[in-house]
Amino acid sequence: MNRKLFTMLVLFAALAFPSCGEEDPVEKQEERIDAYIKAKMTKNPGMKLSSDGNVHYLYTPGDTTVSVSAGDSVYFYYAGTLVTDTMRYFDTNEKALADAMKLNTGSKTFEPLGVTAGSGSLLPGLDIGLKMTHPGDRGDIIFNSDLGFGNRANGIVPPLSPLIFKVTIVRIRKK
Repeated sequence: MNRKLFTMLVLFAALAFPSCGEEDPVEKQEERIDAYIKAKMTKNPGMKLSSDGNVHYLYTPGDTTVSVSAGDSVYFYYAGTLVTDTMRYFDTNEKALADAMKLNTGSKTFEPLGVTAGSGSLLPGLDIGLKMTHPGDRGDIIFNSDLGFGNRANGIVPPLSPLIFKVTIVRIRKK
């Protein structure tokens, strides 16, 4: 290939693809999360927002006189979905939703999930978010992929996906 043709190809590539550096995926995820929160709060102005900077909890409050501490048992229903325009659920312990979405739930029992807050038995974002909840709350725990599945795909969840866990807090048993 002659030098003139090579130079023209390089210039064309530079113009056609102005940013050859990778976009910060976490920054892009935070933009999507912020847009989701703003849209949901606009539609539901009575919702409350708690945040620790990395995990956001957008909810309709229940009994705010009781809050979760590390070591408390939290019993809740959940539905995991992606932060996208189409709510595509990947897991739930709510039978009606599982049936409606035709999710393959195997031999799952449809009862509130009971976990010890702060035990590390859940995705880190969900574990952090549960510590913001109260009995009777209905809300969304929202976090980026760093606190979810990270760079790995998981079923229908692509790598680097921010997640929403729609939760209904049934009960909190203090330690």
